[in-house]
Amino acid sequence: MTPAAARAALDTARTEAQQARALVDALAEQVRSGDETVTAEQISTQRELADMADLRVTAAERKLTAAVDADLDARATATGDNIRALVAEDSTQPLITAVKAVMTAVQTLVQAAAAREATIREAAHEGASLNRELGWSPDDPWPSRQYGFMAQSTEPVNVLAVDQGRAVATPAGELLGIALAAALVGQDGARTTAADLMTSMPGAVPNRAVGVPGLVDALRLSPEEWQALDARARSDAHGQGRQPITEGSAAA
Repeated sequence: MTPAAARAALDTARTEAQQARALVDALAEQVRSGDETVTAEQISTQRELADMADLRVTAAERKLTAAVDADLDARATATGDNIRALVAEDSTQPLITAVKAVMTAVQTLVQAAAAREATIREAAHEGASLNRELGWSPDDPWPSRQYGFMAQSTEPVNVLAVDQGRAVATPAGELLGIALAAALVGQDGARTTAADLMTSMPGAVPNRAVGVPGLVDALRLSPEEWQALDARARSDAHGQGRQPITEGSAAA
């Protein structure tokens, strides 16, 4: 019996018990009112029926308890089976592959942005310096314009080719933020989590990565990659638990 059916049966039993007790009370009231047609046998029989109805209520209550327990046991068993199957069949390789691809794309973006930014900044500083040499003044702030260019060496650093266009030294962080914001449009939770991980302590990376079996090892740097890092980057990578495994650490 399902819990729903058991509850329905209990409701029915309670209704029948209430009706049986009401009949006993009604017969008793008839006697009190002087009705001599009501016999003791009638009242006794009705009381026995009411007692039986009460017993059926108790039986229905026990059946409901048993049905609820059986249903809970069945659902817990099924959930346990499902979770064990999920863990046994869980494949994190697609996630690891995707994370590594994103890292490669980010590194490519950072390198391209850094090269472009450096080129623009160099041209901007040179252009701004020449603009001063050409006779900058409040009355003539852009003497370089007669040579077809304008340059600004303060933020936002940029250069302008007159009648052609402008090039702004856009940092890699801004471009990465643009890419993530665009990729995660409509996904506020993902954007917030990503921002938290990028601005929190480095230890947050391995703490979260451990939830994806194999990801911590996939993020680990090779000895060659580790040696290529400067001190700041090595400190960050160490905080993220990405240092190479040495014989000593492997034994530990």
